[in-house]
Amino acid sequence: MEKLAKSPLVYVVAQVRIGAVLKMADYVPEIQERMRKAGYSLYRPSEVRELEFGPGGTETRVTRQWAFDRIDRRTGFLVQTGSVAFHTTAYDTHEAFFADLQQGLEIVQDVAGIAASERLGLRYVDAFQASADHTLADYLKEGLRGVGLEHIGARRPRSFTNLIMETDVGGRLVVRIGLNPEGVLPPNLVPQDLVSAQAFDANKPVGILDYDHFVEKSEAFSIEGAMDRFNGLHGILSEAFRETVSDFALEDWR
Repeated sequence: MEKLAKSPLVYVVAQVRIGAVLKMADYVPEIQERMRKAGYSLYRPSEVRELEFGPGGTETRVTRQWAFDRIDRRTGFLVQTGSVAFHTTAYDTHEAFFADLQQGLEIVQDVAGIAASERLGLRYVDAFQASADHTLADYLKEGLRGVGLEHIGARRPRSFTNLIMETDVGGRLVVRIGLNPEGVLPPNLVPQDLVSAQAFDANKPVGILDYDHFVEKSEAFSIEGAMDRFNGLHGILSEAFRETVSDFALEDWR
């Protein structure tokens, strides 16, 4: 499919969950130097708090994280002891995205060594508002438009559709379609670490298309194998996008 001039993409992330490298902090100075030379000149260490649910109740786990961002803070890498992620709010093409992803994975692999991967995931988040004389429903295929209740006086609805499917690459595809009448992105879809490339009118509803495709499998890690896997994940995500948006949407975003 041709690149959309007015693409609704607001966030893309690719993540490799790796066999934990407990000495990752020791490798960060060399990773940072190589990332800096590759164009990721902003470095920021932080701590990430995650909730864990277990038989004893809910516990908070604190994980160290190291961010390496480009100067515009719209693209960067996130490294933890158990994962490497590449994310952007300024997506161009999947070829360019994967080339940058591969470069960063090679840096971490060369410096720290990655023996195994446990999960590879690719996520695309679209957000859009309707053009004049149209509704958000016009941007979706007919079967995904929900039920209109304006005729009984019910307006500005919140809606959420969650589709979960197994895929031919041995993965799981989760498609979330949402409507937020406040005209802002939900907090869990706003990448706090990056600067957003798009703004939205707070007085208009915003539609959300969230495509999450991942494979959970423990296997020996290789750059070539990971990139083959990501390409397979992307192919199905691209088809899922085409199967959920309407012809009108593609024309409006062209």
